[in-house]
Amino acid sequence: MAAKWVDNGEYFGPDRRRRPSRRLLDRRRQDLAGAPPPLGALLRRLRVRITGQSAEDHKHALDMFSAAMGQANRLGWRKCAEALQAADRAFRNGGRNAAAIADAKVCEAMDHANNGQ
Repeated sequence: MAAKWVDNGEYFGPDRRRRPSRRLLDRRRQDLAGAPPPLGALLRRLRVRITGQSAEDHKHALDMFSAAMGQANRLGWRKCAEALQAADRAFRNGGRNAAAIADAKVCEAMDHANNGQ
């Protein structure tokens, strides 16, 4: 897992660059990479995105799901990662209660994260 993370309006997750680039035509003007957020903070932000109504909120939530699952797996918290996978499936499948089901599963993941599971 990358040591630095990017969090902006277009992407949320590990920095995918292999090394700092000094190429002549590099499109990135600023280095937006920073330290990864704690899993608890990431899950709280994810809950806010799940309940958002816009397409951007939906896209950002999907990025955050994959980032949170990666963090939980990296920490070895299997139950937390399983709850996040179930939330991700529910959110991706859509439906009337998709956001409510996903939110409940994220709350379950938060409980497991607080217990270090």
